[in-house]
Amino acid sequence: MQINSPMSGTLVTFSIAIGNRVEEGQQVAVIESMKMEIPVEADASGEVSALHAAPGDFIEEGDPLISLA
Repeated sequence: MQINSPMSGTLVTFSIAIGNRVEEGQQVAVIESMKMEIPVEADASGEVSALHAAPGDFIEEGDPLISLA
C-alpha cells in the first residue's frame, strides 16, 4: 500500500519514520503549496516500509510518499 501526494508542492516534513506503525487517518507528512501547509493523512493502517521523498523535495500530485507493509 502506498500513500501518495494529494497535491503538488514542497515536502516540509514527515511525522513518521521507517518501522513506525500508522493508523488510518493519522497525519504522516506536511506539504507546502501556495504558502499553505497541508497535512497528509494515511488512508490505510500499516507499518512504514519506505519513504520516497525527503523534506525540501518538490513533489507532484500522485507521487508516492510512503510505502506501508
